[in-house]
Amino acid sequence: MAKRDAALDALILKAHARDNRVALVTLYTQAADLADDVDTECFFLTHAHIFALEFDHPSLAGLRARLVAFGRE
Repeated sequence: MAKRDAALDALILKAHARDNRVALVTLYTQAADLADDVDTECFFLTHAHIFALEFDHPSLAGLRARLVAFGRE
């Protein structure tokens, strides 16, 4: 599995600066997918889920299901 890198971190910061919540859902989900451990994965999933909740993003149910699977809802 690839590792999260500075480029992804920079994209997340840029999306925050622009308040681009659609991008933040996608970017935080990508960071979760690249996480090396469950705690880090859930950290990023939680961020993605929070932004997804704000506007009923299409990935909302999938993000919630992933958190529930880890007992982190």
